[in-house]
Amino acid sequence: MRVLLVNTNRKADLMTAPPIGLCYVATATQSAGHEVRVLDLCFAGRHAAKNLRASISSFAPDVVGLSVRNVDNANMLRPVSYLPGVRELVAEVRRLSAAPVVLGGSGASLMPEAVLRHVGADAVVVSDGEVSFLRLLDALASGKSWAGIPGVGLIQKARFHLTPPDFPPFRFEAPDVGHWVDMEPYERLGGSYNVQSKRGCPYRCIYCTYNSSLEGHRLRRRDPREVVDEIEEAVLKHRPRTVEFVDSVFNDPPDHMRAILEEIVRRPWKADFTAMGVQPLHLDREMLDLMWQAGFRSFMITPESASDTMLSSYRKGFCRDQVIQAAEALAHTRFSVWWCFLLGGPGETHTTLQETLDFCRQYLRLKRGSARHVAQLFFGVRLYPSTDLWRSALREGIIAPEADPIQSLWYVSPELNVRHALDQMEAAAAVCPEIMLGYDEGYLLFSNLAAGLCRLLREPPPYWRLVRYLNAYALKLGLRFTVRPKDLAQRIENILRRQTQTSRRSVQPGRAPGSWVPRNQEATRGT
Repeated sequence: MRVLLVNTNRKADLMTAPPIGLCYVATATQSAGHEVRVLDLCFAGRHAAKNLRASISSFAPDVVGLSVRNVDNANMLRPVSYLPGVRELVAEVRRLSAAPVVLGGSGASLMPEAVLRHVGADAVVVSDGEVSFLRLLDALASGKSWAGIPGVGLIQKARFHLTPPDFPPFRFEAPDVGHWVDMEPYERLGGSYNVQSKRGCPYRCIYCTYNSSLEGHRLRRRDPREVVDEIEEAVLKHRPRTVEFVDSVFNDPPDHMRAILEEIVRRPWKADFTAMGVQPLHLDREMLDLMWQAGFRSFMITPESASDTMLSSYRKGFCRDQVIQAAEALAHTRFSVWWCFLLGGPGETHTTLQETLDFCRQYLRLKRGSARHVAQLFFGVRLYPSTDLWRSALREGIIAPEADPIQSLWYVSPELNVRHALDQMEAAAAVCPEIMLGYDEGYLLFSNLAAGLCRLLREPPPYWRLVRYLNAYALKLGLRFTVRPKDLAQRIENILRRQTQTSRRSVQPGRAPGSWVPRNQEATRGT
């Protein structure tokens, strides 16, 4: 069969990422004997529909697979939905071809029914597409029913049916990402060549989908030598500027990461490495030294809070002291580290929020000879079906049972006065240029300019390492908060009230209605 696989992600900025999941599926599909073409629309801009029409016209696919990386940017302070673009692509396929349209990717797996209904595709593949998508192709070729295939969801007689994925061992053929995707535009923006060493997550963070719909709770590790063999082939063939591990938590279990690092050190070639997800546990001086020796120069770390109350609420599996220990260990290194914090979850108060802000000011400020840090602060926690936080929001009446997850639903602790919380965050950002606020995502509109400047100055990627210096310069010029949306606190309060009012209208007898009200409401009206 002729299979057209389309990367629908068009987030072409400094945080851009090549579609590694799509490349895994393309490799497996080709190995199964199908004719495969990959269309990457990341940098297509307004020409996306035109490029899609050209591919369908020249290739005449029997099946079109659309990879959905994210449904939105999960940023309450500057929300952006990506699904309208996906829906337009589905409609374009419908106009040009009778081929079935199948959705896949992490975004589709987050909320398969909602995404499938919203964009109007024929089926959705949840989690590991290397197996489920091939089974679907076999059923299509033989004229058999798609129902009952593990990991495949579809709508029959107006009802959604999903057979749960079986999460097979992670032993799929390694994809040659550079074969399927032109890496040059990604590298111009500081993007990395992606590698995955395992799937699954044993943690049970209340807001996260990795251990349920995306990759399952059981860790499925690849052999460290096999992982490094894949990296070696990519380094020698494509010479990427940076190789990025995209595991949900790269440094857990620590023995698996250590085996990979030691194998890299044994190889004769050299490469620069980074990682998408690292947790504070196991980041001692010894492990950091080994990471540096292997070629790591940066990574992202996701504690989500520096308050014991909130770390316990989020069920992170570590405490504030361990977050501090990681920061202190990093203080003696030259790593560039991007920290992610989620503010506003269950139990968040102005005191716990300040604990996180004080941590940033005390431990992440630039010192001579120390690591360079960026602390991204997200306000409000995005609610996703199948998570414990979603179920808590239902019990508390924050969202209604029929709530549409496509509509960017949020959890913000009722203990917080939104205006005061934003003032706390901005006060910290005004003296700590390492802090990046959610609405600073507006600066990504200048990604091409920033990337060009970095290349001119011969700065190595990832280019987010320079956020601290840009913020410091903006503070000196009085331009630090120029992208702050007007009436931001009022907008957020209105969003939360609408969620609660919808929940109240749908409340059943015996259920406590939602009642999100900003704390100290009179003070809010007076500011």
